Amino acid sequence: MISNISTTKTNAKRFLLDFQLLNDSKTPSNKNESELALNIIRNLECIQLDPIAAVERNHHLVLQARQPNYRVEILEKLISNRHLFEYVANAACIIPIEDFPKFKIIQDFYINTIHTSTQSLNEIMEKVMDQMMKSEPLPSRALKSDKIVKGYWDNAKPTTKETTLALNILFDLGKITVAKRNGNEKFYTATENHVPKSFLNERSNISINDSKEALIRKYMKAYRIFDFEDPRFGWFKTTAKERIAIRDKLLHQGIVIPVDIKNVKRQYYILTEDVEKLETSDEYTDCSTVKFLPPLDNLLWRRSRIEDLFNFSYKWEIYFPESKREFGYYAMPILYGDKLIGRIDPKYLRKSNILQIKLLQIESHIKIDSKLLNELRKALKQFAVFHKAKNIVIETTSPKSLIKKISI
Repeated sequence: MISNISTTKTNAKRFLLDFQLLNDSKTPSNKNESELALNIIRNLECIQLDPIAAVERNHHLVLQARQPNYRVEILEKLISNRHLFEYVANAACIIPIEDFPKFKIIQDFYINTIHTSTQSLNEIMEKVMDQMMKSEPLPSRALKSDKIVKGYWDNAKPTTKETTLALNILFDLGKITVAKRNGNEKFYTATENHVPKSFLNERSNISINDSKEALIRKYMKAYRIFDFEDPRFGWFKTTAKERIAIRDKLLHQGIVIPVDIKNVKRQYYILTEDVEKLETSDEYTDCSTVKFLPPLDNLLWRRSRIEDLFNFSYKWEIYFPESKREFGYYAMPILYGDKLIGRIDPKYLRKSNILQIKLLQIESHIKIDSKLLNELRKALKQFAVFHKAKNIVIETTSPKSLIKKISI
């Protein structure tokens, strides 16, 4: 068994950015648009969904940061063509279809924990399933019901439409899935209509223990540099004692190896198969372009790792009262090479086709030279093109002098 290995923050960052496909030289380019987007999702293991639409939604922004010419229609087509499915991973995520069997442990969790009061919905759930089996994918609005019930997310009083709760339960149980998206509208169908039979059979035959191990491995491949302090290590709830047991087993099997990162107190780990890539990461030429990362980008999932490796503190202020926001409602970190250098708070004004930059902020220790200014301009123009915006309006910058230098 290999003992601890040591590395620097720079090596660790470049290694991580390579796997996150945020280094342009590591993003495959010899594929058509759909193949490239699918390849990105497979490399990342999954991408997180979010309905917030200050600009384009998170899942599209994740792909646009890695595929500059990406269009939202590409992802929608990949879903309807049965290359992807939606389920719970880091949160609600889009996942490669071949990984469907690995999530049996999550489905089993819902089978055992969904409140027994939902048994009163058996009749409506049967009706919904009957529709899902026989028809084309349906949006929730197509399921008519005026009956209000108490959803398992409701607090004091019932506020949930009966069919909405039925859809959520059936989705959590893996009986239905999203087969089509039109913008933010989801169209559901029976899982067996969307997931190829071979993967359904694999899901039926896989044991809960094998499902757990497969999901842990998928988690580790998604993070690449990880710690065992995450209470959702493996994307299912664990206690500290359980995580220690998982860690010790992985170490004993030689699957993972501890990594000591210079000037970082937290103990990190990588897959043993990645050791050579980590040790040679300083040989790679890191990307020097500017990229705007959405708040739920894969790189940002573990905030403590961002602070440890990038010396950058990031909080998504969307749920803060406006008076307590420092950087804005939808502030997105700015990646420049292997550094997080600031934030941009964008809003797309759809009626006027204007990309409004409410704040463009660069950290005080970052040197703002002509190269950085050029890369910022390029990234802003590319971001505007992606949103089909006709104009870019920058309202405020930090430092204040930046607004005169960044004119577009």
